[in-house]
Amino acid sequence: MEIEFLIRRTDGEWFSAAKVMSAEVLKPRSVPSEPTSGWGHHRIKIPNGVISFAYEDPGIQITFEEFTGSRGEAERIVGEILMNIESVAGEHGLIVPL
Repeated sequence: MEIEFLIRRTDGEWFSAAKVMSAEVLKPRSVPSEPTSGWGHHRIKIPNGVISFAYEDPGIQITFEEFTGSRGEAERIVGEILMNIESVAGEHGLIVPL
């Protein structure tokens, strides 16, 4: 199953890519992950699929590929990533399901 989200900035136009597009910031805290190759600006393998990240207009597109978890689990993981982004960048965002 493929599930997609967009994280959009709510207090400005763009996230500071240099701050937010790093392996540490895009790493969910509740599931183990490791970088993997493929399309996008960054990709990680998690136990039940792959997550790809693309820095796009108007935000960060997050795609869960070959995902065997629930939509609720995907939303929780994206929420963790948004908390990381907000903490590191000092910029606020919201999750938009696609």
